[in-house]
Amino acid sequence: MKSVYDEYMELLHDFESLPDTIKSESIFDVAGYPHYENVSSNILAFYLNPNNEHGLGNLLFSSLMNLAGGSELHQDNVQVSREVSTNKGGRLDIVIETDNQIIGIENKIYHHLNNDLDDYSQSIDEWAKPNNLDATKIILSIRNEGNSCGFINVTYEDYWQKIKENLGSYVTTSSQKWVLYLIDFMSTIEKLNGSNMEIDKNDQFFIENEERVNSLINARNKFISKLNGKVRELSDLVQKPNDCNRQWIYSKSCLVHDYNLSGNSIAFDLYISPQGWEFQLFGRNANSREYLKQLLSMPALSEHTVPLKDSRYILKEYDLSTELTTIKEDMLEWFGLLIKAEHEKNANKAINSDN
Repeated sequence: MKSVYDEYMELLHDFESLPDTIKSESIFDVAGYPHYENVSSNILAFYLNPNNEHGLGNLLFSSLMNLAGGSELHQDNVQVSREVSTNKGGRLDIVIETDNQIIGIENKIYHHLNNDLDDYSQSIDEWAKPNNLDATKIILSIRNEGNSCGFINVTYEDYWQKIKENLGSYVTTSSQKWVLYLIDFMSTIEKLNGSNMEIDKNDQFFIENEERVNSLINARNKFISKLNGKVRELSDLVQKPNDCNRQWIYSKSCLVHDYNLSGNSIAFDLYISPQGWEFQLFGRNANSREYLKQLLSMPALSEHTVPLKDSRYILKEYDLSTELTTIKEDMLEWFGLLIKAEHEKNANKAINSDN
């Protein structure tokens, strides 16, 4: 019969044997912007105007019109507006007006289509009347919402496909920067379509091993809780020194001692992790870091060579098996050395001022 340890090691080995399925992130994935319909509508409005600096001309406009049954002809006079108020106080995401037509676009990323399309439709018709414009009404959505109230539903999947079919004709005349942004944007929107979610081998692993994975996660959480308990135990063991402003625990895994030395914020952090303990010394701002650097040059501390990592001095590292009393004694020694260095610096300052 396998031990729990052997089962966990086998599970981890199976996971490590899976193929690497990491996909490249787009700038929009990183920013998270396409998750907001207003922002995605802003991007669309920019590309839908053939006269903007993207250099793609009529590509996005004509591709959308082709799918929605509107006029695809190139227009010299194009006005693209966002969040246009309708008769009943609604807001239509994008309105495009050209020499001979007006296009109303309702953009749907996540939300279900619950807008007053009848109000939107009547408003578009009224905007079209004064100049006798043809009216085209579009619901642009990730999921198929169906046609309603004169609106034609165009899915992003079909829209992107139409754009990709014709993109090659615009490569030589367009801005490379804006083409790359467009490709990034299309890729990100495609990922939002939950209906097209593909189950890869990594996903299948978690489906088939859900109970074992949950058991491993729970066991790890108990281990982390055990480590954090050591931090609380050490905090009780180390009574706050008189010169210390505050002793406290940060994020359950770090014992902190804050000092105010001549108006400078100096702190000791003692972290615990599965790799062991790490005792750090640092200044909380630029002035404090400079002051700490000066203290480390004082006789009390100058004989100690400590490595600097990410603006923090690593005073010491300990195995998890290290006795807490040993760590306590080292901490108290460093607290004392810091205060001694402060006194030495102040004494030097007084001597220099007298001279």
